[in-house]
Amino acid sequence: MSNSASAPVIGVVTNPNSQKNRANPQRYEQMRAVVGDLGLVRRTQDVTAIANVVREFLAAGIRYFVADGGDGAFHWLMNTIWQVLDKDNTANWPAILPTNAGTIDFVGRKAEVIGGCDQLLPELVRLIDSGGAPKIVRLPTFDLRGTYGPNADFPGKPFEKLGFATAVAGISQRFFDKFYAHDRQDGPGIAFLVAKILSSQASRTPLLSWVPMPVGWRYFGEPVFEGIPAEVWLDGEKLPIAVFRDLDIGAIDINIKNMFRFFPLAHTGEHLHVQCGDLSPLDVLKNLPRMATGKTMSIDNYVQRQVKHVKVVPLQGRTLDPVIDGELYWGLQSCELSMGPKVPVVQLQAP
Repeated sequence: MSNSASAPVIGVVTNPNSQKNRANPQRYEQMRAVVGDLGLVRRTQDVTAIANVVREFLAAGIRYFVADGGDGAFHWLMNTIWQVLDKDNTANWPAILPTNAGTIDFVGRKAEVIGGCDQLLPELVRLIDSGGAPKIVRLPTFDLRGTYGPNADFPGKPFEKLGFATAVAGISQRFFDKFYAHDRQDGPGIAFLVAKILSSQASRTPLLSWVPMPVGWRYFGEPVFEGIPAEVWLDGEKLPIAVFRDLDIGAIDINIKNMFRFFPLAHTGEHLHVQCGDLSPLDVLKNLPRMATGKTMSIDNYVQRQVKHVKVVPLQGRTLDPVIDGELYWGLQSCELSMGPKVPVVQLQAP
């Protein structure tokens, strides 16, 4: 615990409804004891409460925001800071510390953060209390803008979010629907779902359709591979593809539980990596080794490119339901993506 009488510089945002906080009701007071005079700890019952906490922290001169959670907690804190600062004052952002408490934690991996909040917070306090300062890295983002469709929760309203990785439509986007409905949201859970989806598709081929299998398993992967008719422009060039079974975009290269690595073309920090097209279950199966090693995929009728701007317009009355940094959004009638600000992230390793 810090006994310094200096002004607070650390601000922790925590969700009292998270699993770890429900399991340990004393955790809030424990975090307050750890930061002492160097910090503030605030609980937010839902994402709408984050804005007032951000305003309080900024007014208090907090320099290091701690997102007590996973990629989703970081996503909401990052976007709320951006909105509170009117999306302009990005040069003076506070730095954000991801704490690797989610299901995937690719932001923390990219920033080389090691440890969870209960280990990282004391280390941050120790470092500052001794007169030091953590290393800050700036991670590139995309700015995704769109408009809600007439049947969405906010018909006709504009939509805008910063993010690091998004599954706009297709396989990856629908995988998250399966993943969040699954009882194991971890590495083995990811591996099990991938195997179940691909085996269900294989079971419907002539070679294996005779094998007895529960109907629920045999058709489990069918909606994952359903294509969406759309028009997609990359840096103003319209792609000659009518149906997309995958449409993913990354501002950083990501590592998913050391199992899959995506968006290697985003490593420059100056371009988005877009991967999209019409691929089959066999294409996915054949490219699993490339996904595991972070290589671009080898698929016909599939585009992988460094770009600055992406525009997506679904056709035939369809809408887009993008997953951004693991957070699900619904009902966009179109969207555009461009490079966003580079966000300052605390790089810290717990002992």
